[in-house]
Amino acid sequence: MKTCPRFTRIRADFERDIHYLRNHADRHQGTAPAKTSARNALGTKQRMAEALTRHYSHCPECG
Repeated sequence: MKTCPRFTRIRADFERDIHYLRNHADRHQGTAPAKTSARNALGTKQRMAEALTRHYSHCPECG
């Protein structure tokens, strides 16, 4: 699948956020903020999928 640089940038930004949230959850296991970070990481992953799908369907270079 050939994608444009914007697709790559969107994906990298989301992956950076997900990585940060998961690391926070791992460092502070068992605490309320860790559980919130883990939940936010899942939500961010879903938003990434939606954003990439939306981009891919509208971008003439990707599609």
